[in-house]
Amino acid sequence: MGRKRNLGKARKAAKAMAREEADEVKQRSNNNDQTTNGRQLSLADRMQQLQVGNASRHDTTITCFHGFDPLSVDDICFQYANAFSDAYEREAAKDGDANLSSCLTAAKNATTDRFADVWNDSAKMEIVISYFLSEGTQYILEGNYDSARGCTVFARYLEQCTAVELKQTQALVNWGKICEANIPLDIHTLVKFFRRRIPCRCLDKKYEQVKGFKKLGHCYNPECSIPLGKVERGKTFYCSRCRCITYCSRECQKADWTTHKRECDECVARIAKFEAKKQS
Repeated sequence: MGRKRNLGKARKAAKAMAREEADEVKQRSNNNDQTTNGRQLSLADRMQQLQVGNASRHDTTITCFHGFDPLSVDDICFQYANAFSDAYEREAAKDGDANLSSCLTAAKNATTDRFADVWNDSAKMEIVISYFLSEGTQYILEGNYDSARGCTVFARYLEQCTAVELKQTQALVNWGKICEANIPLDIHTLVKFFRRRIPCRCLDKKYEQVKGFKKLGHCYNPECSIPLGKVERGKTFYCSRCRCITYCSRECQKADWTTHKRECDECVARIAKFEAKKQS
């Protein structure tokens, strides 16, 4: 009985969400405030709406910034966030087959020297992360989940870099976690990611709508028989050695071992070095 009741609630939530998304899409199509010559505003344009003294945002009726303190366009964190996003987009446009990690790494390499004051200061990095969390939250409230995922990827990656390089609380960047946040059909994980990080309750209602949806995971075997390797997350498991990537079955793990072994060995070595340093 309980299972049937939960399934019924999930179906009702899905229908309600679909209706809400349709209404939001219709509303956005009639709103030209966020487009320029038919294109969505750039990150720089949107950040300029968050300058000190300008309460305007995506929508003039919005008053909550979801924990983000507006910046001046001259602020180095503003300039860095814009430069990082642009570098990522350039890499993605240059190589249509580029994967997520290569685009993020390229963006990091393109901005590390120029914005060393940001990369080497955890407080400044937190400001940049706060911006992407704020933007992503607002995108979700507008029903723009694709753009919200972009903010998720940036925020998650910068969180990981800060933990590894500045706070030194973990050995390496967990690419599996970053990729999980970028799965198109997983609205549950997307909303939960932002809701857990913002100080306001703006996503509480949205989370109630999606919390019954299944979380999705990814099988890293490129030859996996499941379309796009997308599988219910509860059915995946991490590589027991590096705990950095996931598979849907032992068969897929064995099939990918020849490819994964070198990366796995490197991860295990870095983790061992990190743990030894902690003990010394």
